[in-house]
Amino acid sequence: MHLLLILLTALSFPAFAEVYKWTDENGNVHFGSQPPPGKKEEVKIRDTRSSPDYPQAQSSAESDIIRQARELERRRLQQRSESSEDRYRERVAEIREGYDESPDYICTGAENRLKSARERWDAVKMQGYTQGERIRYEQRIRDAQRHRDNVCR
Repeated sequence: MHLLLILLTALSFPAFAEVYKWTDENGNVHFGSQPPPGKKEEVKIRDTRSSPDYPQAQSSAESDIIRQARELERRRLQQRSESSEDRYRERVAEIREGYDESPDYICTGAENRLKSARERWDAVKMQGYTQGERIRYEQRIRDAQRHRDNVCR
């Protein structure tokens, strides 16, 4: 860990190097880390993002482009979200229409079970029954009626 810290520190020293600017006899401007002999004009490098003396006009073009790109992306996501919501509402409406048109199989099944319980009780009554059988079949019929009433609303 210490070796890594030392290595990173040693590699960061060139980042703190000074930059020099000079013009040669032909009028060409040069930049370098070492000044030419007899000239020592140091150049200050500004941070364009936070420098108060950097003109805002140069960076405003980039920030306008970034702002416009973000605004376009926001609009695109909003449109996508709205179209997804519209598709969802349409699908829910289709499903609800399908429920109204299709038969209610749960209710139909509950009515069939009630009908079957009554038919069994009628068949037992014709053959004779005990008091316990009467209570049991009447309870089954009441349970089937309650179930039908709950699912067939």
